[in-house]
Amino acid sequence: MIMIPFRERWKGFLFMKRTVCLSLMVVGLLMASNTRTKSQSAQHLLDVVELLANGETVFGSFANTESGAAGAVEMSRSQADYIFFDMEHGTLDMNEMRTYMQYLLDPAKILRRGRPGTDIAVWVRIPANGREMNEWMIKNALDQGAHGIITPHIETAEQALHVVRSMRYPQRIGVTDIEPEGLRGSGPGNAVRYWGVSGSEYLSKADVWPLDPNGELLNMIQIENKIGIANVEEIAKVPGISMLMAAPGDLGMAYGGDPAATEEAIQTVLRVATAAGLPCAITANASDVERRISEGFRVLIGGPEMIAVGRRAAGRE
Repeated sequence: MIMIPFRERWKGFLFMKRTVCLSLMVVGLLMASNTRTKSQSAQHLLDVVELLANGETVFGSFANTESGAAGAVEMSRSQADYIFFDMEHGTLDMNEMRTYMQYLLDPAKILRRGRPGTDIAVWVRIPANGREMNEWMIKNALDQGAHGIITPHIETAEQALHVVRSMRYPQRIGVTDIEPEGLRGSGPGNAVRYWGVSGSEYLSKADVWPLDPNGELLNMIQIENKIGIANVEEIAKVPGISMLMAAPGDLGMAYGGDPAATEEAIQTVLRVATAAGLPCAITANASDVERRISEGFRVLIGGPEMIAVGRRAAGRE
């Protein structure tokens, strides 16, 4: 048996220790690097904001609340980028909305994405139209965890500005986008839990995109009558608007059912939104979604068949 001197054994031990420590440091650095890469590539919690920021076309469906929890689970497995939760023509029921949203959370998808919360945004259309200059409905919907607000019948820039201010918190000292000054009061307990972030993280992310490039909230302004069409260029200049929506149904009623006049109004909204650098939204079905995409609409609302056809047309398959 060959005896190795103690000094040599000690040197060998120190060498092995240094080697193991160095290996662990390398593994740690690689893991940290991977973590940073993931967080940097996923700037937003919501896929739909990331898609819009990258110039993609997005697709959504109306919430199937009549099916309750089962409907929400079904929607969580769909191809929708967002859900249009309608309280204007549906019921004003925040508890129903909150329950529906909870069933959109899919633990398996959360693990795959590596990001908290749902991957399907929930945009709430409030009942109050622009003339009512409502604030509390917006605050309440956002405090429950909504990712966006849809306001019907906006007619003036003043009304649009009120929506922006109602969605924003007063901004902290040092930020560059203090204006428009926010009106929203602090108390987003349920939203913090639903988004899966800390309170401070929520406050930093709960701002309107693209005014705040890191914001997660989307502000859809609906143009639905002749007054709105007459003022749409001024409306589009309001900072804090995320997109304009041309509403075919109400525009059709505003123009007395005249298809040509209605389509002209729709194209006016699209033209103004595009010139302002804003995505434009419209309802669509499987038979006209390809045409609407080719015209330049980037936010489409409809059923599962429309989404499937639209995704293929937009090159998202």
